[in-house]
Amino acid sequence: MKSIEFSQNELSVTIQLLDIAVKAGGLNVAQAAATLASKLSVDPAGPQEVEDSPIFAEPAELEEAPEESSD
Repeated sequence: MKSIEFSQNELSVTIQLLDIAVKAGGLNVAQAAATLASKLSVDPAGPQEVEDSPIFAEPAELEEAPEESSD
């Protein structure tokens, strides 16, 4: 058996890639991806921190469409 060390960021990105693979491959890859994701998400250091105050993007200003007149 070989061991590989990942940083927390690398683990997160790898799990995101598994998620993308499941969305693209459907049920054909779901079980394998779930097995790998569960092995990768085991964190002996404890739960991850959750952001208490999320930052949202400013709403985009939409161009105003010309108003249609009803004749």
